[in-house]
This record gives sequence, C-alpha cells and structure tokens, in this order.
Amino acid sequence: MTEPSPSLDLTNCDREPIHIPGSIQPHGTLLALDPTELTILQAAGDVEAILGRDHGGLINLAIGHVLGSEATSLIRSSNVGLAEPLYVGSLPSPADPARLFDLTAHTRDGVLILELEPAAVRRGTAAQMLGEVRRISTELEAAPDLDAMLQVASREIRRLIGYDRVMIYRFLEDDSGSVIAEDRIETLVPFLHHHYPASDIPKQARALYLRNLVRVIPDASYTPAPLIPALNPRIGKPLEMSDCALRSVSPIHLQYLRNMGVGASMSVSIVVDGGLWGLIACHHGTPKLVPYELREVCKHLGQVLSQQIKAREESALHQQTLRFARARDELVTTLARAVSFEQDLLERIDEIRNLLPAHGAAVLCRDAIRQIGHTPSEEQTRELAAWLLPSSPLEPFATNSLVRQYAPGEAFAAEASGLLATVISREEPIVLLWFRAEQIETINWAGNPHKPAEPGAEYGTLTPRKSFETWKETVRHQSRSWTIAEIDAARRFGRTLLDLRHQNALKELNVQLRRTLSEKEALLTQKDLLMQEVHHRVQNSLQLVNSMLNLQSRQATDTQVKAYFEEASRRIMAVSTVHQRLWRSDHIQSVDFGVYLGELSEGLLEAWGSSWAGQIRVHARSVLIPTNQAVVLALVVTELLTNAVKYAYEGRPGPIDVTVKEEGRKALRVTVRDHGVGMRTSVPKSGLGSRLVRSLTGQLGGELEIAAHSPGTSVTLAVPIMPHVSAPA
Repeated sequence: MTEPSPSLDLTNCDREPIHIPGSIQPHGTLLALDPTELTILQAAGDVEAILGRDHGGLINLAIGHVLGSEATSLIRSSNVGLAEPLYVGSLPSPADPARLFDLTAHTRDGVLILELEPAAVRRGTAAQMLGEVRRISTELEAAPDLDAMLQVASREIRRLIGYDRVMIYRFLEDDSGSVIAEDRIETLVPFLHHHYPASDIPKQARALYLRNLVRVIPDASYTPAPLIPALNPRIGKPLEMSDCALRSVSPIHLQYLRNMGVGASMSVSIVVDGGLWGLIACHHGTPKLVPYELREVCKHLGQVLSQQIKAREESALHQQTLRFARARDELVTTLARAVSFEQDLLERIDEIRNLLPAHGAAVLCRDAIRQIGHTPSEEQTRELAAWLLPSSPLEPFATNSLVRQYAPGEAFAAEASGLLATVISREEPIVLLWFRAEQIETINWAGNPHKPAEPGAEYGTLTPRKSFETWKETVRHQSRSWTIAEIDAARRFGRTLLDLRHQNALKELNVQLRRTLSEKEALLTQKDLLMQEVHHRVQNSLQLVNSMLNLQSRQATDTQVKAYFEEASRRIMAVSTVHQRLWRSDHIQSVDFGVYLGELSEGLLEAWGSSWAGQIRVHARSVLIPTNQAVVLALVVTELLTNAVKYAYEGRPGPIDVTVKEEGRKALRVTVRDHGVGMRTSVPKSGLGSRLVRSLTGQLGGELEIAAHSPGTSVTLAVPIMPHVSAPA
C-alpha cells in the first residue's frame, strides 16, 4: 500500500454547473421552443443530418415547418407542461424518412424543450416489454435474500441491454460506495466488493441522480454539441437542462469513464424512502445507445428493485426488533420482581450483555460497577461513563469507531472500538454500556482513495485518476456498525428501566407512607384516649364546681346572694356545654355556632324548669366560627337570655328568639329578642351581667345594639369573625 498523496481541493467538482452545461450529447437533437407560438428559440446537435437544416435556418421557425403538422398536433395534445419529460411519439427524420426518432418534451422555466433521439431499429411490442418486466419482477421477488436479489437484478438488466458489465453500487454512510453485486463478461476484471471514494460522485451529481432516475452516455468520447444561441432569448440566461436526457455531462466524468476503459454507460437510481440508496451502474467497452423504451423498462425495474429492497430491509429490521423485544421483556419481568432494583441490575450483567450482539458489557450504578466479556478496565470504563453522562438521557450513544469522538478510547480499541450506551440517570448515576471489539478490515479500493484526482495541465485544474487497479487499505479502530434495530432496542430498554425504577421508588414511598399512616393512627388513638381522660377530668371538675355552687345557693338565706350563685352556675354550665360540643366534634378548632346555641338553650331549660319548654327558639343556619370566639359568644348569649327571663316576663315563661345571621364571610350578628314588657331605660351598667356583656363584647371587638319594640326588647351583638377558619370536608 502506497502512502497517501497530499490532498487536493475537490470542491470545484461540487461547484461545477452541470445543470446548465450549454451543450448536449451529439447523438440526438434538442430544440428549445416558445410554448405558445411553438417557434424555435435554440437548437443543438447534428441538426443538418437529423432535421435537414442548419442552425441559422431553424431559429424563429415554427416547429410544424420542421417536424410536420403531425408533430405539432402531438405536442399540442400532450401534457408537456410537466417538468418531467413526457414521451410524445416516434417520428421520421425530416432529413431521412427511413430513420425514426423518439420525441420527448417537457417545460422548464417557461421554455418548451423537445428532445429527439434515434429509435431502436427493432422494437419489441408493448406486450413483450410488459412480459419481460413481469418475469424479472417475479425473479426478484423469489430471491431468498437481499444479496441474491441484487445479483439477479444485475444479471437480468445486463441481459436486457447487452452491456459488458452491470453493477449494483451502494452508497455508504460516509457517501463512499461499494459494489455489492456484479454481472460481467469473463474478460473484464471484477469490481465486486471494491470501494469508491465519495469524491467519485460529487454532491450535485447525487442530487441529479435523485431527480433523473435514468442517465445514459452512449459514447464517452463524444464532443459536446453547443446550444445556439448560448442564452435563451425568452429568459435571457442559459437553459436549465437538469431534466434533459441529452444534457452534456461533466468533462471530468467523461475522462473518468475513459480512464476506466468505458465506452458507454448507463445508470439507474435506486431510491429508498426518498434517499439515494444506490445505483445500477452499467458499463460497455464501446459506444452503445440504450433506446428509450429499454431505458423506461430499466427505470421501472429500478423502482421495483427499490420497493423490494425497502420491504426486505423493513422485514429484517422487524424480525430483529422482535428478537430484541422478547429478550428485553424476559429480563424486565425478572427485574420487576427484584427486591433491590439497582443490585439486581448489577447481578444481571450477563443477561444485559446478551440483549444485544456485543463482545462485552458494563453496568454502572452509583459507585458500583459490573463488567463482563471484552471490556476496558474498570477505571477506563468509569472515565468513559463520566464522559457520557452529560449526553441526553435515554438517547443512546452509538459509534463503531469510539476513538473518533473519544481520544482516550485508543488505549482499549482492541476490546472496545464500538460502543452503544444509554444513560438511565445522571444524578445517581446509572449507565449501561455495550462494547464491540475492533474489526480490522482490509478494503479493496478501485484505485487509491487518497488520490481521487490528479493536478491538471493548467494550474488549479483537476483530472480524474487514471489507475483503477485494486488498492488495499487496512482500516483499524472500528467495529461492526450498530444497526437501527440495535440502537432502538437500547433506547427502549433504557426507557423501560427508567419506568421500572420510578415504579420501585413509588412502591417504596407507598410502603413508607403506609408505615407513617400506621404510626399516625397509633398516635391518634393514643391522643383520643388522652383527650377522653382530659374531657372526663374537665367535666368532673366543672360538675364539682357547679355542685358546690348549688350547695352554696341552697344554704344561702339572702335572696340576692342566692341569685348570684344561680347566675354563676349557669355560666359554668355554658362553658361545660362548649366543652362537650368540642369533644363530640371532629374539628376542635371551630364550632357550628347554630347547633351549639341549640344545645346551650336545652341546658338552660333544665335549670329554668319545664314551664320554659318551647319558649326559647333558635334561628340559625350552619355557621362555623373559631372555638375561642364561640365560648365568649356563648357566655354573652347566656347573659342576655338570663336578663330576658328576669326582666321581660318578670320570672314568668315567655317567648325568646335567638337569631344568628352571617354578613358576608367576615361578620356575625346575634340577636336576642323578647316580647315582654320592654325596658324603660337602657340596660344598667352597674350590674355584673351588664358589665360582663360589655366586657366580653369588647373582647370580641364587636358592638352592642339595644332596641325597644312594641312589645319587647332586642339586643344585637355584631362581631367580626376571626380569619383562617377551615370548614369540615
């Protein structure tokens, strides 16, 4: 193997204006017409031999005067407004009626372009052509695998067009190409499995292969026939000829063919999913024209081949995906039953390695690492995982040449030139890695790939290389490439592990929550017991105090003193009622004041006697107020009811109404009204009850309103409701 020559600037090949060459291949004739008048604007080719006129005699001439009225009718009746060339028909040559020409037409940039090419001397019938297509299509479909199918395609197309060599050329990831199938005459040197550098087919040439599915060069040694005039008079610029079958090709490409010993060539594009998958490249040692109908048959066979390639690749991908899915599901089922997700993931390293075709694997979980098979050292793997962590989680990192992106990988290229990895978690971290060992490969190039061109005679120009002898190159630091199915399997496994990890974390949280709730329930039970004990103690204490007051009241001989004892007893009873209400409620921070007043009135009736039954009427909806506010309000209402009993009816039973209204959500109005004799003056300020009512009202931040009625008196207490009171669920 020779040393690579200094690199040459090949970008001029990519910049060459091959779509506007200004000339055609001379085996046919091209006419550019005004689409409305059908007058000739430009002409190229051997017009005298084909049309019987010189170039000067064609310009501005109506096409009917050149090709006849039949041609004019065919052109006008055909849908030639499309960019893709349309077959118009077969016409006799005006110069030699014994010669037939195939006429195609299309429109580009507002110019009608006609192309005339020699027709086949012996034409097959449409039925024969269709039968041939069906037969070859059946053989392609019956081939057992992709390689066999491509070999059938190269053999049958060579038999169809009679060329010396037909190759199936596939583009690789780096835009270089390889011959993967070939059929040839025995005297030719085989090109099968030879590689060609990307520079052999420039970018713009590949773009035209996508646009023009068939490209033919009947004579690689032709002299281009220029368009006259050079600029199209209708558009004022060179004619766009991307879709022209007669378009002259790059002189560099022609020289390339001649250097290979090729006299004629034809290519048919293989397009899969909108991309240029490859070419059917046809070479012949001497000039040879493939007529229009055979080119159309080859074009159709190229489309059939493209569909078959897509179907077989998708089928292989599907089968591979199913295999990976079965292995993944079995492993995930096992991991789902694990007590410790991360520990089990480390212990299942052998099964993880077998998920994908790999020579080794590693699992990194937090500080722990497990490896199996051909892998870097533990320290090298940790450093590699640290380099991978900033990458996108769950989007696999895949390469068949790690050293190109990770320079330290050269130290362990023999064990791990290829890497497929997925990051499950950055924080912990958790990383899965699959390794493929170095696959030293000897590539047979058709000539030196490092010398795809040579300096031309003039400074700054290039000529294609002259040598196409087998040039061997040994490629290192790379492994077998990862397939789409393998990368997708790693992605799916990573996402499944992430979901499983989240589920395990959720299970652990649920266990902790149940444990916490159990502990809380135990504490609540204990609290209930303590509260019950406190309740009994408080109730006993209040009953004891109340009993002592009743005893003192009975022993008192002074009527006024006895009344004092009775009032004190009622006040203690009000506090006891609030306490009982709080104990029975699920909410100790708030009290339903309407319900509470009803219970309070029932307690007062027991002290006043049965004659008061039904006299105290409480009118209140459900109103939640803070407990401490309810206690104070209850004492105020008790005092007001006591005053009404004493003064309104002079000790005799009479109706008393207690009304509770909520004003918005921030204020409460409590009114106690009797229908008795009424008050001659305002409530005395010197009595204990009056002082207590006013003091408690001030404590609540409220206002007291007293109004006389006929009959009776009403006392209204307006107080703000304390904030932050939560209603029960």
